Amino acid sequence: MSKVNDIKNMKRQQRVMTPTQALTEMVGQENNEENNVGLNKEINETRKEEKKVERKRVSFDLRTDLHKELKMQALMQEKNIYILIEEALEKYLKENGK
Repeated sequence: MSKVNDIKNMKRQQRVMTPTQALTEMVGQENNEENNVGLNKEINETRKEEKKVERKRVSFDLRTDLHKELKMQALMQEKNIYILIEEALEKYLKENGK
């Protein structure tokens, strides 16, 4: 009976963490506070610029593995998915001649 109680106690002590929390914690450990302040300023400037841009809503199908990776990158870079897509499209169009 003691082993059962030990297992129950161990489970109670375990910390439940979502993938988003894990990524946020990992990113937070890698960056010190100075980098975070600079990053926050950059994000705010980007958001201000975004307000000036006219956008068109589009809908398309995407492979699930690409979508998952895109979401992970967006979390790690603290950007919206559509910003990552816009950046990738801009780079592609520049490389392949508009």
